[in-house]
Amino acid sequence: MQKFLLILILILAFSCSQKQGDNRIPEFEKVLGERETKSLNLLVSDFEKNLSKIYLDLTAEKAYRQYLTDMISSSTTDWNKFQFQSDKTNTEFKESGLWNDIYTKDSVYGLQVNRVGKYMRALHKIKDSDSLIKKYWTKRETAGIMQNELVVNGILRSNPDFKDYFHKRIVVIEFSF
Repeated sequence: MQKFLLILILILAFSCSQKQGDNRIPEFEKVLGERETKSLNLLVSDFEKNLSKIYLDLTAEKAYRQYLTDMISSSTTDWNKFQFQSDKTNTEFKESGLWNDIYTKDSVYGLQVNRVGKYMRALHKIKDSDSLIKKYWTKRETAGIMQNELVVNGILRSNPDFKDYFHKRIVVIEFSF
């Protein structure tokens, strides 16, 4: 009987710990919105499918890193390989409002400034949990849309973990224009 109880307790403890996961994800998704989250997830899926076509012999994590390196390489001539959005995903990205949320700028007194939309508010909610997210949020909030080379170098210097939900999404958003 004691063995049975011990096994039952271990199974329950393990299953509870598995369900907890990353509590930042629901916080982020709640602020971002259901449709925008769906759109972002489609972008990540298309991006990773494209990575697997371009970098056949690399793991997903290494492919993300190679993609970033190739994006700023002076020898890159085939820019078509970086286009990853399917027509369905591109349509959803625009119709969900996520594209406008990220890339549209408001005009204030003749100056172009980035609008702080749901995406940036969602990142703000969880930014203090991760140094890459915090650095990215701070730079993006201050400078707005940045040149590819600045984004890539900033991400790579921040020791990204491309298994991380947020690190992936930051890369994908930056190259989904």
